[in-house]
Amino acid sequence: MRLLLLVAPLLVAPLLVALTLGFGHDPVAAAAQAPWIHRTGGFVGASECRACHPDHYASWRRTFHATMTQAPEPSVVRGRFDGSAVSCSHGSVTPFVRDGKFWMRVPSADAQAREAEVVLAVGSRRYQQYFERKPRGDGEVIVRLPILWHIDAQRWLPLETVFLEPDGAALEAHAATWNETCIFCHNTGPEPRLANLRDPTRTPDTARFQSRVAELGIACESCHGPAADHVAMRRDPVNRYRERFGAEVAHAAVDPVRLEQERAVALCGQCHGARLPQPLRRIADWLTTGPTFRAGDFLRDHVTPIQRDTPVTGNVDPELFALRFWGDGTPRLTAYEYQGITQSACYRKGTMTCGSCHSMHGGDPRGQLRPDRLGNAMCTQCHEAIGKDPTAHTHHSATSAGSSCVECHMPKIVYGITEVHRSHRIDAPDAQRDAQSGRPHACTLCHLDRSLVWAGSQIQERWGGTRVAPTQRRDRAPIELPDAIAALHAGDAAARAVYAAAMGRSEATYADGAEAPLRAHLVVAMGDGYPMVRWLAQRSLAAMERRRPIGFAPLLARVDHTASASMRSEAVRTLLDFVAAEGPRQLPPPTPGMLLAGDCRLELKAVIRLTDLQSRNLISIGE
Repeated sequence: MRLLLLVAPLLVAPLLVALTLGFGHDPVAAAAQAPWIHRTGGFVGASECRACHPDHYASWRRTFHATMTQAPEPSVVRGRFDGSAVSCSHGSVTPFVRDGKFWMRVPSADAQAREAEVVLAVGSRRYQQYFERKPRGDGEVIVRLPILWHIDAQRWLPLETVFLEPDGAALEAHAATWNETCIFCHNTGPEPRLANLRDPTRTPDTARFQSRVAELGIACESCHGPAADHVAMRRDPVNRYRERFGAEVAHAAVDPVRLEQERAVALCGQCHGARLPQPLRRIADWLTTGPTFRAGDFLRDHVTPIQRDTPVTGNVDPELFALRFWGDGTPRLTAYEYQGITQSACYRKGTMTCGSCHSMHGGDPRGQLRPDRLGNAMCTQCHEAIGKDPTAHTHHSATSAGSSCVECHMPKIVYGITEVHRSHRIDAPDAQRDAQSGRPHACTLCHLDRSLVWAGSQIQERWGGTRVAPTQRRDRAPIELPDAIAALHAGDAAARAVYAAAMGRSEATYADGAEAPLRAHLVVAMGDGYPMVRWLAQRSLAAMERRRPIGFAPLLARVDHTASASMRSEAVRTLLDFVAAEGPRQLPPPTPGMLLAGDCRLELKAVIRLTDLQSRNLISIGE
């Protein structure tokens, strides 16, 4: 009897395994029972990849792609839901926790407060947004709540302050519907499932969805394709034995490294390239079963990337697309990296792909640059001759920003997510082109006390060619002014944001006498009509103060860029008075021609003439 007790489990175990495989727990099916999740179209979920690819799974989990969209668990939510009210232009929002769930008490159009439960959290690097569910008929809509948590600043920001839009946005201006916007690029295998697509009476206010995704966040199958066939093939022992003995076995999964250039770039371009369905009637598919592109396809077979001259249809702003680009067609918003790359000679005439510099499974998650492509190695992997003697090409010190390939050829001129990022259009600085197009110029983003005329002459003197010096600026500011100052006051909000951010960068180069003028002009920008310009100006002032303290920090810390106009005006006056009082004593005498007198008082009439030009350059760009 004792022997039978010992042997029985050994006999039963194979039977249990067989029963489990045939009738027991199915992890793919089980995952599909979770809220939001489907397993149609061959999607199986990242957990299925983990068993055979633990290293790749772990390196992917470290990325911000993996945590782009998440259920609002305590370990996920970054915001401070502590019951403290957050002031907005239309009242206040109070984030709080109740019964282990995250809520916001928000104002409504009738001025009555209501409570909204957070059902999704989107973002995990720079800021995190929160969404609520609103039942509607036999479906629902998932709508963005009015405040977000800025992770670096550790504070709440009203949504109306984080985009390139002026003060005074309507209460619901940024209440984006997740089901028809965010779902497409912030998840894997999105299916919006618009329930009343064929209803001729449907309006944006009556649309209802039954949305689901293969995975919350951007997971393995976004880049490697739906993996059901791959998993089935790899589970087949015959295939594994054949491969072990040298036979070629199809994997039924996309390997991005093996793709040709156009299809490789398409993997990233499916999200990092704002686009329209191709043909446009395919929008019905998008709103039901989702985008038709799959890893390994040619992107152009499914979509048309948006360009500056893309026609706008319907009752919308005719400049909706044009405003997302500088005057020469270079993208100036994030999520247009694909357009930038495909405009570049490195792509058009070379072999460059996103993988030339980036890696999904290596390097610092912030930027995901390949460890073997840091610094100038990104460019010298192809431009070997320049790499052997950089200064002969750059005419700058080898250790200066002027000898950094990306500072000159991929300058930070792209706005998004409360930050200014590098352009992915790789080209050479051209002062005439940039003056005409309003595009910030690489040389004057570093040399903040210099004009575009100076930049044009320097380019001609050092590199020759047929480029000519500019004679007129797109924003109509005087061409002889330092480009940074002219753009900061007269340019449109995108240009003002770029230069406000540039003035605080450690790479900034200027004569000692430019310190006081730059500070004074940044103070003026703290009174800008666009909240994000104010945010970036204040940040740059704080950076300058850290590098060269003059006692500015306490006053600066008391200023809130979201405060009322009267409070901001008072803060600007106080800070300008401080520069005038302490500048002559603690800073070098102002450089002539920068609109700051020897006593560190602004030449107000000249500055006002510049800011008056903004009325010609009003823009409003969401993200």
